[in-house]
Amino acid sequence: GNSADLVTIFEAVGKRAAGEIDDAQLLQIEQLSCPTCGSCSGMFTANSMNCLCEALGIALPGNGTIPAVSPRRHDLARQAAAQIMALWRRGVTFRDIVTPEAIDNAMALDVAMGGSTNTVLHVLALAHEAGLAYPLARFNEVSDRVPHLAKVSPAWDGDRQWHIQDVDEAGGVSALLRELAQHPGALHLEAQTVSGQPL
Repeated sequence: GNSADLVTIFEAVGKRAAGEIDDAQLLQIEQLSCPTCGSCSGMFTANSMNCLCEALGIALPGNGTIPAVSPRRHDLARQAAAQIMALWRRGVTFRDIVTPEAIDNAMALDVAMGGSTNTVLHVLALAHEAGLAYPLARFNEVSDRVPHLAKVSPAWDGDRQWHIQDVDEAGGVSALLRELAQHPGALHLEAQTVSGQPL
Protein backbone atom coordinates (compact mmCIF):
# COMPACT_ATOMS: atom_id res chain seq x y z
CA GLY A 1 0.00 0.00 0.00
CA ASN A 2 2.99 2.35 0.00
CA SER A 3 4.27 4.26 -3.00
CA ALA A 4 7.71 3.24 -4.20
CA ASP A 5 10.44 4.61 -6.42
CA LEU A 6 14.17 4.42 -7.03
CA VAL A 7 14.91 5.55 -3.47
CA THR A 8 12.88 2.59 -2.21
CA ILE A 9 15.16 0.28 -4.21
CA PHE A 10 18.29 1.93 -2.81
CA GLU A 11 16.92 1.47 0.71
CA ALA A 12 16.04 -2.16 -0.05
CA VAL A 13 19.59 -2.86 -1.28
CA GLY A 14 20.82 -1.60 2.10
CA LYS A 15 18.29 -3.81 3.90
CA ARG A 16 19.43 -6.80 1.84
CA ALA A 17 23.08 -6.10 2.71
CA ALA A 18 22.08 -5.93 6.39
CA GLY A 19 20.20 -9.22 6.12
CA GLU A 20 16.82 -7.62 6.88
CA ILE A 21 15.28 -8.92 3.62
CA ASP A 22 16.16 -11.75 1.25
CA ASP A 23 16.80 -11.79 -2.52
CA ALA A 24 13.16 -12.56 -3.35
CA GLN A 25 11.95 -9.56 -1.32
CA LEU A 26 14.52 -7.30 -2.98
CA LEU A 27 13.42 -8.49 -6.42
CA GLN A 28 9.77 -7.83 -5.55
CA ILE A 29 10.62 -4.29 -4.40
CA GLU A 30 12.59 -3.68 -7.60
CA GLN A 31 9.71 -4.91 -9.76
CA LEU A 32 7.13 -2.85 -7.88
CA SER A 33 9.25 0.31 -7.82
CA CYS A 34 10.18 0.30 -11.54
CA PRO A 35 7.50 -1.97 -13.04
CA THR A 36 7.59 -1.04 -16.73
CA CYS A 37 9.36 0.90 -19.43
CA GLY A 38 10.00 4.54 -18.73
CA SER A 39 11.88 6.31 -15.99
CA CYS A 40 11.59 5.94 -12.24
CA SER A 41 8.91 8.07 -10.65
CA GLY A 42 10.92 10.81 -8.97
CA MET A 43 12.76 13.94 -10.05
CA PHE A 44 15.86 12.01 -10.99
CA THR A 45 17.81 12.89 -14.15
CA ALA A 46 15.46 11.43 -16.78
CA ASN A 47 12.25 12.94 -15.40
CA SER A 48 13.96 16.21 -14.59
CA MET A 49 15.17 16.60 -18.16
CA ASN A 50 11.85 15.40 -19.55
CA CYS A 51 10.05 18.14 -17.60
CA LEU A 52 12.68 20.75 -18.46
CA CYS A 53 12.17 20.01 -22.17
CA GLU A 54 8.61 21.33 -21.84
CA ALA A 55 9.77 24.57 -20.22
CA LEU A 56 12.64 24.83 -22.71
CA GLY A 57 10.06 24.72 -25.47
CA ILE A 58 11.33 21.60 -27.25
CA ALA A 59 8.61 19.19 -26.06
CA LEU A 60 4.84 19.32 -26.23
CA PRO A 61 2.79 19.86 -23.06
CA GLY A 62 2.46 16.63 -21.09
CA ASN A 63 5.84 15.27 -22.19
CA GLY A 64 7.36 15.64 -18.74
CA THR A 65 4.83 13.80 -16.63
CA ILE A 66 2.58 11.47 -18.62
CA PRO A 67 3.37 7.94 -17.39
CA ALA A 68 5.09 5.66 -19.91
CA VAL A 69 2.30 3.08 -19.81
CA SER A 70 -0.55 5.55 -20.30
CA PRO A 71 -2.43 5.63 -23.63
CA ARG A 72 -1.93 9.40 -23.37
CA ARG A 73 1.81 8.80 -23.89
CA HIS A 74 1.08 7.07 -27.21
CA ASP A 75 -1.21 9.94 -28.25
CA LEU A 76 1.50 12.45 -27.35
CA ALA A 77 4.06 10.53 -29.43
CA ARG A 78 1.78 10.75 -32.48
CA GLN A 79 1.20 14.47 -31.86
CA ALA A 80 4.94 15.05 -31.49
CA ALA A 81 5.68 13.25 -34.76
CA ALA A 82 3.10 15.38 -36.59
CA GLN A 83 4.48 18.54 -34.98
CA ILE A 84 8.05 17.68 -36.02
CA MET A 85 6.89 17.50 -39.62
CA ALA A 86 4.97 20.78 -39.31
CA LEU A 87 8.05 22.50 -37.86
CA TRP A 88 10.24 21.04 -40.60
CA ARG A 89 7.87 22.35 -43.29
CA ARG A 90 8.02 25.82 -41.72
CA GLY A 91 11.82 25.67 -41.41
CA VAL A 92 11.80 25.98 -37.61
CA THR A 93 14.95 24.55 -36.06
CA PHE A 94 16.17 23.68 -32.59
CA ARG A 95 18.20 26.89 -32.49
CA ASP A 96 15.10 28.95 -33.27
CA ILE A 97 13.54 27.70 -30.02
CA VAL A 98 16.52 27.14 -27.73
CA THR A 99 17.69 30.58 -26.64
CA PRO A 100 19.26 31.79 -23.41
CA GLU A 101 15.77 32.88 -22.30
CA ALA A 102 14.37 29.42 -23.04
CA ILE A 103 17.18 27.91 -20.97
CA ASP A 104 16.27 30.33 -18.17
CA ASN A 105 12.71 28.96 -18.34
CA ALA A 106 13.95 25.39 -18.11
CA MET A 107 16.12 26.17 -15.13
CA ALA A 108 13.26 28.08 -13.48
CA LEU A 109 11.17 24.92 -13.67
CA ASP A 110 14.11 22.92 -12.33
CA VAL A 111 14.29 25.18 -9.28
CA ALA A 112 10.51 25.13 -8.82
CA MET A 113 10.39 21.30 -8.91
CA GLY A 114 13.66 20.51 -7.17
CA GLY A 115 15.05 18.63 -10.16
CA SER A 116 18.22 16.61 -10.37
CA THR A 117 21.50 18.50 -10.08
CA ASN A 118 22.56 16.60 -13.22
CA THR A 119 20.37 18.99 -15.20
CA VAL A 120 23.11 21.61 -14.92
CA LEU A 121 25.49 19.34 -16.85
CA HIS A 122 22.90 18.48 -19.48
CA VAL A 123 21.72 22.06 -19.95
CA LEU A 124 25.28 23.35 -20.28
CA ALA A 125 25.95 20.67 -22.91
CA LEU A 126 22.73 21.62 -24.69
CA ALA A 127 23.72 25.31 -24.69
CA HIS A 128 27.15 24.40 -26.04
CA GLU A 129 25.65 22.31 -28.86
CA ALA A 130 23.30 25.17 -29.73
CA GLY A 131 26.26 27.56 -29.83
CA LEU A 132 24.94 29.65 -26.95
CA ALA A 133 26.94 31.39 -24.28
CA TYR A 134 25.19 30.43 -21.04
CA PRO A 135 27.50 31.05 -18.09
CA LEU A 136 27.20 29.02 -14.93
CA ALA A 137 26.49 32.21 -12.97
CA ARG A 138 23.20 32.55 -14.86
CA PHE A 139 21.88 29.46 -13.03
CA ASN A 140 22.27 31.35 -9.77
CA GLU A 141 20.51 34.40 -11.18
CA VAL A 142 17.54 32.25 -12.14
CA SER A 143 17.42 30.45 -8.79
CA ASP A 144 17.51 33.77 -6.92
CA ARG A 145 14.23 34.89 -8.50
CA VAL A 146 12.29 31.60 -8.67
CA PRO A 147 10.31 30.04 -5.80
CA HIS A 148 10.49 26.34 -4.95
CA LEU A 149 6.94 25.06 -5.55
CA ALA A 150 6.93 21.28 -5.35
CA LYS A 151 8.72 18.67 -3.29
CA VAL A 152 8.81 15.68 -5.62
CA SER A 153 10.69 12.49 -4.74
CA PRO A 154 13.43 12.10 -3.69
CA ALA A 155 12.39 15.12 -1.58
CA TRP A 156 9.87 14.66 1.23
CA ASP A 157 6.95 16.95 2.06
CA GLY A 158 6.53 16.38 5.77
CA ASP A 159 5.65 12.70 6.06
CA ARG A 160 4.48 12.43 2.43
CA GLN A 161 6.49 11.72 -0.68
CA TRP A 162 5.08 12.94 -3.99
CA HIS A 163 5.98 11.33 -7.31
CA ILE A 164 5.95 12.38 -10.94
CA GLN A 165 2.55 10.75 -11.52
CA ASP A 166 1.18 12.96 -8.70
CA VAL A 167 2.50 15.99 -10.60
CA ASP A 168 0.77 14.70 -13.73
CA GLU A 169 -2.53 14.27 -11.87
CA ALA A 170 -2.20 17.86 -10.59
CA GLY A 171 -1.87 19.29 -14.11
CA GLY A 172 1.75 18.47 -14.95
CA VAL A 173 4.43 20.90 -15.99
CA SER A 174 1.79 23.23 -17.44
CA ALA A 175 0.30 23.74 -13.97
CA LEU A 176 3.71 24.49 -12.50
CA LEU A 177 4.54 26.92 -15.30
CA ARG A 178 1.16 28.61 -14.82
CA GLU A 179 2.00 29.06 -11.12
CA LEU A 180 5.49 30.35 -11.94
CA ALA A 181 3.98 32.85 -14.37
CA GLN A 182 2.32 34.49 -11.35
CA HIS A 183 5.78 35.42 -10.02
CA PRO A 184 7.11 38.45 -11.93
CA GLY A 185 10.44 37.77 -13.59
CA ALA A 186 10.38 34.00 -13.04
CA LEU A 187 9.73 33.13 -16.70
CA HIS A 188 10.23 34.58 -20.16
CA LEU A 189 6.67 34.02 -21.36
CA GLU A 190 7.44 35.26 -24.88
CA ALA A 191 9.85 32.36 -25.52
CA GLN A 192 8.77 30.22 -28.48
CA THR A 193 7.92 26.53 -28.20
CA VAL A 194 7.51 23.62 -30.61
CA SER A 195 3.75 24.02 -30.21
CA GLY A 196 4.00 27.16 -32.33
CA GLN A 197 2.85 29.25 -29.38
CA PRO A 198 4.94 31.20 -26.87
CA LEU A 199 5.36 29.69 -23.44
